[in-house]
Amino acid sequence: MTKQVSSSAQLRGALTLAGQLFDQGTARVHEFHRAISDLPLTVVPKALGLEAGVKSTQLTHDTITDGVYGAIRAVGGAFFKTADVAIKATERNFGLQSIGSTVRAPASATRANLVSAISGLIGDAMAQERNPLAPKLGVYVQGHRVALTTASLAAEFPAATGRIVIFAHGLCCNENTWAFYQQPGNAETLPYSERLHTELGFSPVMLRYNSGLHISLNGRTAARQIEKLLAHWPVPVTELNFVGHSMGGLLARSAIHAAMKAGMGWTKKVRNVICLGSPHLGAPLERVVDRGVAAMNKLALSRPLAKVLDVRSVGIRDLGHGFVADEDWKGRERTSLNADSRTPIPRLATAQYHFIGCTLGADADSAINEMIGDGLVQVSSSTAAQLADADTAVLFSTNHLRLLNHPAIYQQIRQRLSA
Repeated sequence: MTKQVSSSAQLRGALTLAGQLFDQGTARVHEFHRAISDLPLTVVPKALGLEAGVKSTQLTHDTITDGVYGAIRAVGGAFFKTADVAIKATERNFGLQSIGSTVRAPASATRANLVSAISGLIGDAMAQERNPLAPKLGVYVQGHRVALTTASLAAEFPAATGRIVIFAHGLCCNENTWAFYQQPGNAETLPYSERLHTELGFSPVMLRYNSGLHISLNGRTAARQIEKLLAHWPVPVTELNFVGHSMGGLLARSAIHAAMKAGMGWTKKVRNVICLGSPHLGAPLERVVDRGVAAMNKLALSRPLAKVLDVRSVGIRDLGHGFVADEDWKGRERTSLNADSRTPIPRLATAQYHFIGCTLGADADSAINEMIGDGLVQVSSSTAAQLADADTAVLFSTNHLRLLNHPAIYQQIRQRLSA
């Protein structure tokens, strides 16, 4: 059985996002308008000692401006609210709520990719508002979430073996991204999952999750889902392995940490944890954005843009410091979060850790390695062996996304899983 969300619920979720975008977009344009108008009506007159002469003009202008933007937001809000109520009424009257079904409708990869991208940016807000489009963590096959029952797993994995590899994607992505860079007719560019199944007999399991949520929250949820997965897997599981790209590698470490704390038995099955371009020590781009937002908030003209950037998800913020545990952020003020608040987590004794990174630099001596690394993650962060006594490897002249599908990276994965 696969879990599907009705078309009406998806439409309702899309309308909710559109309504929020309309409201927030209008509010930011309003603020920008006011910031610009304040220059000739406030700043310049004050500098010239003419403040009193333009006070009534400014009051009239601001009253009209505020009224117009207020009316636009009110009308737009009423439209989207009415549409939402109408769709909910249709769902109640015609029984179109979310369903579990054995009939699988074709899944749109384009729509899934778009929703995954949006959820990476604001997925925490989507989850809080219970938007039907918010991705639900689980095992996905052909774009649909699989019920973790023995019958369902047997139907979806008819060639199941006892050697499982769980693939975890990165920020703003889903399981489709593992097929990036695949070239028709070129066997060396087949997704890692297919090649591992064909060549080594592993059963690939694709994990999808809301990458806008805290990594530790996704880790705890994944730990419980993996426990159910192994309990109902069609054949006895002899070994469990993880391959995570970027945030996915942090998610794998977080899930293992959560499972160890909860005493879950599946941790004894884990043999390899392979992280591809994961920012174990944090991603510099997020830290730069955070500092930039603080600076822009000090100026009226840039403050609206700062507010746009400041709505980025907690998942993105976690990436900035490599947070994988609840203790990293729980009970802490956002302004106090930094690398020093990252909690060391124990490595799993039964597993081998492999941290594989890449860089745009041409060799190990390139200054690029620690400036921008692969474009998103520095080499020292993606190969932080000290965190888990990991072995490391670096691919040069390669960008972050290329780690998703690269013949040289596949050979690294294959070598480690077959050791």
